[in-house]
Amino acid sequence: MKRRNHETEKVVMDSIVEYIFQTHKFPSVAKISEMTRINRVKCAEICSQLVKKNKLYTVFEGKGVPTVYVPYDMMQSLLMTQKKPGWVSNYSFKEEIKLTEKARHMNDQLIAFDTFKRLIYATDIPLEEAVAFALNWLGFKNVIHFKDNTDNPDITFEYNSKKVLVEVEGTTKAGGKAKILQLDGWLRREIDKGIKANELQGIFVINHFRDVEPSSRGDPLTPHAKEFLKRYNFRFFTTPFLFDVIKRVKEDKLSKKEARKIVWQGQKIA
Repeated sequence: MKRRNHETEKVVMDSIVEYIFQTHKFPSVAKISEMTRINRVKCAEICSQLVKKNKLYTVFEGKGVPTVYVPYDMMQSLLMTQKKPGWVSNYSFKEEIKLTEKARHMNDQLIAFDTFKRLIYATDIPLEEAVAFALNWLGFKNVIHFKDNTDNPDITFEYNSKKVLVEVEGTTKAGGKAKILQLDGWLRREIDKGIKANELQGIFVINHFRDVEPSSRGDPLTPHAKEFLKRYNFRFFTTPFLFDVIKRVKEDKLSKKEARKIVWQGQKIA
């Protein structure tokens, strides 16, 4: 029985962490129950036990509102960054100032590496954020991520005097035609605004079979997706392809200028 409880608690913890990494939101009991397929009442009991064991932290609760959880260690990290009174800086140690600056620089680098790695497993907004971050890091101009804005393409940027519209998809199968048709709609809207067709380019970015290691994945596109990409003269590339380009730049095998050309060309449609 004890072993079974431990396994159930692990399932709950793993689902919470996975949800946070995929959505950048904290889950409620209802969401945890949905993900784990554990009865909601039982799920609430497990979460309460995990709080008592300092494995979970309750970040929101109240009468008639959802109870929301975050892993305990994650919450402690957040609390360490809490704002302090301005005058506290007058009491800093010299060694502390140096270490703080070094830690801040290292943390920025680690955040960048973590964002790049999202390219090979994430979906939805976290994946869009990673693609936009990577494009901006490579030096593409005016990279804009329209987060939570369904009245625009996922990302836009500029290259070779063109406005580039990007639709991003993360899926556990091959990329279909839906996002490509949506991309066509965005380009039509730009043309209606008076922008010339030769000043626009559509790119479909896909993280296909995202639950499988990149080296073992199948064809990134369905037959219909391939035909529609050809029909509209859109380009495409996979996010593992983008990750590989980033890695080659990091390893000094490519310059950012060379990398931009490779990303712009995209991948061939088989």
